[in-house]
Amino acid sequence: AYIQRVTALIAEAAEWCRDHGLETERQPYTVREERTGSYDAPALYVSRNGVSVAKVIPRGSRIIAAYGRVDIVGILATQALLYYVGKGPEFKSTSTAGGKTVSTTTAPMLHGVDGDGWYWIESSVRRAKRVDESLFLDLLTDVSDYEF
Repeated sequence: AYIQRVTALIAEAAEWCRDHGLETERQPYTVREERTGSYDAPALYVSRNGVSVAKVIPRGSRIIAAYGRVDIVGILATQALLYYVGKGPEFKSTSTAGGKTVSTTTAPMLHGVDGDGWYWIESSVRRAKRVDESLFLDLLTDVSDYEF
């Protein structure tokens, strides 16, 4: 499932980049995870006139509170994208009385997760933003200083 999710993101990101005059190259990238071992997943290398702008690199399928991580890596910074399912991770509390569960309440850990997909977490307010073309290009600019 993780490789399928990364493949779909890479295809979409490549299209967004090409629509803005950037060259893209998809290459296999070896991901190493302690529990699953090593496996290949697609990575995307983004350039302009032969000069590297950034890379979209798969980091792993086993991420705390997420179902996968991909990094956008440039010369200035790295931005992480996380895959969430449903409403994303939740806090759960259970009340008991006399050894029996009386009630269970849940609350989302992040605001802004509204369904399955890749999200970027705005660190200053811990709000999730679904990755779309505009956000992807903003993050590409942040990591590379490339202006669109």
